[in-house]
Amino acid sequence: MKRFVAAIALISLPFAQSAQAQACLDRPTLAAARLHEFEAMMMAVSLRCRAIGVDISAGHEAMAKTHRPAFAAAGRHLRAFFGDQGRAFDAYATRVGNRYGGGATDPANCRRFETVAQDLAATPGVASLGKVVFAMVDEPRISGPLCPKP
Repeated sequence: MKRFVAAIALISLPFAQSAQAQACLDRPTLAAARLHEFEAMMMAVSLRCRAIGVDISAGHEAMAKTHRPAFAAAGRHLRAFFGDQGRAFDAYATRVGNRYGGGATDPANCRRFETVAQDLAATPGVASLGKVVFAMVDEPRISGPLCPKP
C-alpha cells in the first residue's frame, strides 16, 4: 500500500508543478498582460476621442492590424493562464477595459495617442511594440503571486 501511495505521489508531481506554474505570474504572463492592457487602452482612447469629435480610429486600426499577431498571442496566453472556459479571463478583460473606458479626454491627448498608433502602425515587429508597451504600461493590472525566480 505504501508503494502505491508513493507511486501516485511521484506520478502526480509533474502535474502539481504544472498547475503551480500556471497559478503564478511568470514573465510571459506579465508580458501578455501588458500587451492586452495596452491594446485595451488604445481601443478605449480611440472610442473616447471619437466621442469628443476627434477620430483617431484609422491610426488605431492600422496599429492593431500591424501588430495583430502579438495581440492575438497575448490573448491566447491569458486565456490559457486563466483557464475555466474564459470566465476568469472575461472578468479580467472587463476590469482592464473599465479602467481605461472612463476618464477625461481632450484633443491634445487624442493627438498624442494618434501619433503613438501611427508610429506603431509604420513599425512592425515585436521589438518596437514592446518598447512602447513597456513604457506605457508600467505594471499590468493582473492579480496573483509572482512566480519564484528559477
